[in-house]
Amino acid sequence: MKVSAYSVITLLGLCANTFSSATVAITDAHTTHKQQVAATHYENETLEALYGQNALDKINQLPGFTLTQSNNQRGLSAASGNVLINGANAASKSESLTDILRQLPSDQIAAIHFYSAGHPFSTASQFNQLVNIITHSPKLGAHWQARSKLTSAYDDYRPSELATQISLPGERWQHQLNMHYQDDRSQSTSLFQAVNALGRMVEQGHEALFEKRNGRLLSITSQPNLVDSRLTFSAKAILDDFQLTQSRENGSPLSWQLNESESRAEYEMSMNWQKTSNNDSLFQLVVLHNRKHTDVRSEHFEHSLLAVPYQQHKTQQEQVIQFNTSLPNRTYSPEFGIEISRNQLAARTDSDGDFERAQVSEIRYQPYAAITTQLTAQWQLYTRLNTEHTVLKSRARKSNQTQLGFIKPLIRLSYDPQSNWDMTITAQHQVDQLDFDDFAQSQDTEFNRTQSGNLSLKPSQYSELGTEFNLRLFETLFLNINVYHQWQKDVHEFIQRPNGDAMIGNAGNAQKIGGTLSATWDTATWLSDSQLTLNYDFASARYQDPLTGQRPIDGLIPHDATIEFRQDSQYYSWGIDVYLPFTETNYFVDELYVEEDNVEFSAFMEYQFTHTLRVRTSIATINTAKYSYIQHFYDTDRSGAYTGTLRFDERIDPVVTLSFLGQL
Repeated sequence: MKVSAYSVITLLGLCANTFSSATVAITDAHTTHKQQVAATHYENETLEALYGQNALDKINQLPGFTLTQSNNQRGLSAASGNVLINGANAASKSESLTDILRQLPSDQIAAIHFYSAGHPFSTASQFNQLVNIITHSPKLGAHWQARSKLTSAYDDYRPSELATQISLPGERWQHQLNMHYQDDRSQSTSLFQAVNALGRMVEQGHEALFEKRNGRLLSITSQPNLVDSRLTFSAKAILDDFQLTQSRENGSPLSWQLNESESRAEYEMSMNWQKTSNNDSLFQLVVLHNRKHTDVRSEHFEHSLLAVPYQQHKTQQEQVIQFNTSLPNRTYSPEFGIEISRNQLAARTDSDGDFERAQVSEIRYQPYAAITTQLTAQWQLYTRLNTEHTVLKSRARKSNQTQLGFIKPLIRLSYDPQSNWDMTITAQHQVDQLDFDDFAQSQDTEFNRTQSGNLSLKPSQYSELGTEFNLRLFETLFLNINVYHQWQKDVHEFIQRPNGDAMIGNAGNAQKIGGTLSATWDTATWLSDSQLTLNYDFASARYQDPLTGQRPIDGLIPHDATIEFRQDSQYYSWGIDVYLPFTETNYFVDELYVEEDNVEFSAFMEYQFTHTLRVRTSIATINTAKYSYIQHFYDTDRSGAYTGTLRFDERIDPVVTLSFLGQL
């Protein structure tokens, strides 16, 4: 009888819980137990040595740490990343983790704790590495920045960006007001050519692309001054307008042109309450409401005087309540919690006279329980059992209702010999979140693609076995190595409907192996206050395609690497980034799409004129960015005859940006 990897991990989870209970009972059945987790603390002088104006600047300099952002889809369990603020996830769906960290001024940071192998925070149990930022009460004042692009090879524009964070402390309440305005534009030019199945040129020409984003953000965060708890209220409003103009010239009187606009209005309110009792027990309650409206309008002229219109309006709502409690001083250090989320999407689409309404609603219940066992002074075992029950309803031209249930165990075995290395072994089963946009039809006019909605889409799953090492060599070289093997189920791939349309669907199973390497080398012996950082990602996957046989999964990037060298002194900082080439391949029903880039260089220099004013200059794509987008077409589907190729070679010239950063 063949046993699936999911069953194996479930059995391991039950055994680990049993083993944990037995171990604690034998060693000390009558005393409480507190987790012993090693962490590197950056405080006082070591914190000041991390250069930067905000939290994002500082954590990017931690040796061996790689910032990981989870997706921003439904719920809070998978919407954050491996950085906590005062032991809690950033309760926001409207802003990314990097945006939130960028808004946290450095003078509000009291300490940064870096956990390289194992940590005591249940809300981020999916991460081995984790950073917890400790803040203190802000002082009255404001932080501001103004940014402008100075050069462009295509047009004389000066896009601007203005942002400010105002802190208003008081005896009973502390308030922080964030305001952000952005008018960002970018342009590129491309050469394109189309060849037929015989390799003969059938079309060639030039393409010009212009993009503009106008964004406004207003948010306020309020905290009452409490003794043994922390209560945070937050409200945000975000308005974004996007415009895209794309035209192609091939020598004929009538050209190809695309005019697209998108407007987005998003509103969010949240409450985050944390309470610590006298025995260090922690209770957390998070409540969030998010509502977003999106309007898309697209006009496509293809060698004609008449436009092909496309319009779509979407309304998305989300309500989440999450409760967590951890008892670190109790036997087993138990943790319990539950998250309940309600999500809705309503989409109205008008595509060339074809009108469609699509509605999706979902209610998810996700309870969990976990325990921690200190096996020895060096070995720690963490076991967690997550469950999920989902009721999913969808409706377009027909209705569909699905009830899904999942068991998602996680086992983490950490070894920390309190020396120059540590190790973590993890076995887990995860269920990815569904993207509600895949339930409604969509259009990508730029690459001449359409996608039908799939009302019966199920989430993809994977079982994973991974090992992570942290090594400090010669006191100057820090290495983080992570390798993993995934057994994927119900993978999402482009499939063909019986009527010939394409859509995202559940397409079977796949296996994926991969790894990451992060190396930080302290080069102060050659240049004071300098370091060299290398990040490298590797991935390889195999999926049995019913059209063409075994191939990688869709969207896989086999190799991705960056190199950064920087020097951070008391009054100035500078650095150079090198982005090495990568290739991404996507498999559509009748098309093989490949995206390639080349080596890119960028640099920055920052100087502190006074205690309250800094100036930063950055140059993006110093060597001119070059990208290639290649579409290989086939008759009917990819198992059919090859019919031709359309290739775009894009270039983006260097852009210089000048920024002023200060505080009042």
